[in-house]
Amino acid sequence: MWKYFGVLANVATVLLGGSLGLLLRRRSRRAAPRREGKFPPREDLPQTMMVCLGLCTVFAAASGIVGVESGVQALICVASMAAGLLIGWCLRLDDRLNRLGDAVLAKLGGGAEGVASPAEGFVTACLLFCIGSMTVLGSFESAANPPGGLALECHTTLLIKSMLDFVSSTCLSVTYGGSVLASAAFVLVFQGALVALAASIQPFLERVGAMAPMNCVGSLILLAIAMNLMGLKKVKTADYLPALFLPIFICWVLTAFGVAI
Repeated sequence: MWKYFGVLANVATVLLGGSLGLLLRRRSRRAAPRREGKFPPREDLPQTMMVCLGLCTVFAAASGIVGVESGVQALICVASMAAGLLIGWCLRLDDRLNRLGDAVLAKLGGGAEGVASPAEGFVTACLLFCIGSMTVLGSFESAANPPGGLALECHTTLLIKSMLDFVSSTCLSVTYGGSVLASAAFVLVFQGALVALAASIQPFLERVGAMAPMNCVGSLILLAIAMNLMGLKKVKTADYLPALFLPIFICWVLTAFGVAI
């Protein structure tokens, strides 16, 4: 069970950060309006936080993108993104995930007021906390924890990610409200399943060379999330989710034909 320590730490920081964000959200609503002075009105704090979070997301995505070491890996990433988007668009994944967010909020009694759609907050939080190179690499590191005791060195990446997600969940809950707390359940299920899966297939992924392309595709999806957070363009990021897993199949086929990844 110790291999899930990093996942549980991540869930805890999402809940703590989200709760702190809700307190800040309520306090900002009760704050008395300031009198006009010689300075122009400042931008709303939630909007400013979203831009900051978008910039940090770009920084987090950069490491996975630069990890591509060959032209073949770059082609695998491009093919995975294009094919993955086509699959997600046909399945209407983004629309379905938004409906799921609405259903979860209805069960929890959320979704009243807010700067942005609570369902959008649920989807954004789930993708932000679960997609990217740190999630994949951290899950594979945690899966290497030997049985019988806790080896903290196996959870370094997920523990660092947990601290980042604490800040992210605080910022997101200031804008989107309680829907960010609901994403902690998705983090638990998704990352827990990823750790269990990593423990069983890690030797195969290393043998076919799928790790770097998977990290790159996840980082490109993170960039799309950053565009949403900074208000540059509305991207249906959930439609890209199939692209995250396509490098496994492509690398397996290429290595079967003797192509070096």
